[in-house]
Amino acid sequence: MKKLMQSAFATLQKIGKSMMLPVSVLPVAGILLGVGSSKFSVIPQIVSKVMAQAGGAIFGNLPLICALGVCLGLTNNDGVAALAGLVGYAVMVATMGVMAVFYGYPTRSVMGMQSIDTGVLGGILVGLIAAWLFNRYYRVQLPPYLGFFSGKRLVPILTSFAAIGLGLVLSLVWPPVGSLIGRFSRWAASEDPATAFAIYGVVERALLPFGLHHIWNAPFFFEVGEYGVAGEVIRGELHRFAAGDPTAGNMAGGYLFKMFGLPAGALAIWYTAKPEHKARIGGIMGSAALTSFLTGITEPIEFSFLFLAPLLYGVHAVMTAGAYYLCIVMGIKHGMTFSHGFIDYVLLFSKSTNGFGILYLGVLWAFLYFFVFRFVIVKFNLKTPGREDVPEVDVASVAENEFSRQLVLAFGGKSNIVSLDACITRLRMELKDTKRANPERLKQLGAVGVVDVGTGLQAIFGTRSEILKTEMEEYLAVAGNEAELEVVSTAVPERATVAAAGFPTVPVDPDARVRCEKWLIAIGGSENLLAVSACAETRLRLQLREPDWIDREELLSTGIKGVMVLEEGVVHLLTGLGAHQYAIEMKGVLASDIAGEPQNV
Repeated sequence: MKKLMQSAFATLQKIGKSMMLPVSVLPVAGILLGVGSSKFSVIPQIVSKVMAQAGGAIFGNLPLICALGVCLGLTNNDGVAALAGLVGYAVMVATMGVMAVFYGYPTRSVMGMQSIDTGVLGGILVGLIAAWLFNRYYRVQLPPYLGFFSGKRLVPILTSFAAIGLGLVLSLVWPPVGSLIGRFSRWAASEDPATAFAIYGVVERALLPFGLHHIWNAPFFFEVGEYGVAGEVIRGELHRFAAGDPTAGNMAGGYLFKMFGLPAGALAIWYTAKPEHKARIGGIMGSAALTSFLTGITEPIEFSFLFLAPLLYGVHAVMTAGAYYLCIVMGIKHGMTFSHGFIDYVLLFSKSTNGFGILYLGVLWAFLYFFVFRFVIVKFNLKTPGREDVPEVDVASVAENEFSRQLVLAFGGKSNIVSLDACITRLRMELKDTKRANPERLKQLGAVGVVDVGTGLQAIFGTRSEILKTEMEEYLAVAGNEAELEVVSTAVPERATVAAAGFPTVPVDPDARVRCEKWLIAIGGSENLLAVSACAETRLRLQLREPDWIDREELLSTGIKGVMVLEEGVVHLLTGLGAHQYAIEMKGVLASDIAGEPQNV
């Protein structure tokens, strides 16, 4: 039963992660539609119309975008999987259109076809099926006479047939399900929005630590409420608000706690910190508070106290519900494109109702958060940042080109990583064995929190997570044994071992100088070498005047395992373990050559 629960949780994690790609297009869609439909006098009418239509095109095709996003998110961004999702969605829509006529169900235009509208949920279902088929059959080998359709080419074909089956099933199931969704949508949008969005707020905060809030967001973002304009039915809080629906904007409460509440909570955490830690905590909390205020990204603040003081996070979740409830009761309507930050507040202000009320209430909400946080922290002696009984671990200072390797090692080494991905603020790692990972080391490297999700870890690095993911992927593509945990010594070796703390302990190569003399000749001599340094423990990074002067064959014959020519004269020589020693020797050879000393070649 435990394994089943872990498997289900891991699956939900993957689905939530895959939703990040379609969600990432919402800011540009909201800005285009919101600004374009506002018809500002300073913007020419034709420009406003183009912007509005462009934004509407994105919102209008969200089901298809979700299908493609889920496919890519669950298949490591494979383009064939996305093609299968596109084909599958079109086939499903066409199938349901035929069955709708047969059963006499009402239809509407979907991708230019009259069909039953399943919204983003239909797109997500198709994406899940296409991704599952891809992961299962992309290596299937057919008989020789069908060999052309083997492997990845088979997946869109299988997805087409599966989509027909899905369309037939949904033709029977969707009308009653759609009716229930419609009833919930009307209740949440018009009958009792205050209660509905208060529940939304507290549940969304409760799911955020596990990364499941993206799944919970989907029906509210894309399905709740209906608004008719120009013969088209628009659904979802985000699209309706951007399109000018006066009943939309029920998520205005998010501005209260993201722009005002949590920054004030961060101030309370700093205020209650021990005097000797206030300078350090002030820098951390100040940066996190500014991020929350401007962009609405709250994880750097929330994860700073979530694990240290879960009671405080529970209080915060309840106050979140109160923020949504209060704004709706007071008739304040405002939307968002990405999150509830100052940028969204200004961009969409022209479409808001009682938008200034957010500023007035926000000040009150800031005072409420500050005094509640301060009271709870002091009353229950919560160990928020700066109040711990043991000193915090300093963030490690790691060279930029070494950082990816240190992250890999902190996750248990290259062989322990099954897959890696990133959302807005966190690295999402699927691991073979989570016990091999080192959460404390991840915090040393800058993570504000680490969440164990059963089959992997999530490390919260803030908005640089996507960049870290890309750098880790590039590093893993060329990494060797130095990326394995087993070869890393926990002791700090002496300088003579040519290793720093946490680096592989490798013996000194007695022939290093001779090798470097040969390599210097093979790269065009000292006049062609501008700079040399070790990179990722297994390569030399060279800055050359003329990369074309390199003699690759000579380099390979003298022990170099590979040559990578990058941009702007940068060349990497793959040396294997010991690159730090070779870098030192190369600099010595270069200095001797410039000084006119004879080389031992």
